[in-house]
Amino acid sequence: MSKLLDNLSQAFRGSAPPLGFRRTTATPKSPRMILIATLPVEDTLAAAAAKEYADAVLLSDAKGTKLSDKFTASLGELPWGVSIGEATDEQLADLKEAGCDFLVCDAEKAPLMLLREDEIGRIVKLEPSLPDGLIRVTAQLPIDAVLIGGEPYLSVQRLMICQHMVNLVRMPLMALAPLDIADKDLKELWETGIAGIVVTVAGDSKERLTGLRKAIEDLPISRRRTSDKLGALLPYIGEEEIIDEDEEE
Repeated sequence: MSKLLDNLSQAFRGSAPPLGFRRTTATPKSPRMILIATLPVEDTLAAAAAKEYADAVLLSDAKGTKLSDKFTASLGELPWGVSIGEATDEQLADLKEAGCDFLVCDAEKAPLMLLREDEIGRIVKLEPSLPDGLIRVTAQLPIDAVLIGGEPYLSVQRLMICQHMVNLVRMPLMALAPLDIADKDLKELWETGIAGIVVTVAGDSKERLTGLRKAIEDLPISRRRTSDKLGALLPYIGEEEIIDEDEEE
């Protein structure tokens, strides 16, 4: 199994809202939130900082680039992945041979063959503008995790979008975030149920990654539960079911 997805699953299980009114407490051993650093291929300074403070690396410009063994070896045991669009069988084979741990693909452009790649973690980027019905069916596809698209800037509306996506998708979700996100803002994002954040780094980003890592480690063991405010989540009722009930009356 993908190392990144294994960590994401632990963070997801530790922060997923319970059904009904049941309360649960995340175990202290579960990671609070996973930190993924996006960086350019061959950026050795950024890679060194990510190796020390991030949980995984996402290479932003690996498409069409032959990754050097020296660079991937410099990451050590740190899992790494790439963002791809319309990948070919040859590209996927090269990535697997190089040790790629996960793929991030755009749902609109990704070929169906990616869904059959069970040797690599499959993360699909979804735009918040998609209809709720399409977002829900993500859980019915062979997809391992979801990355929420859009701007990384954390506004009230962005927080609402993240909470909405968490409510719709019952699998690990990640969100883009600014590298200099405030500690309190990070906590608010974590409260929604987001299992991981993706930040962009370049050059010597050690100081900022250090602060972000500490902010993640300082997150509470358990989060405020959505059910504390809204009560039990009701099952989704389709339009056809509503119409049938009206006709019976």
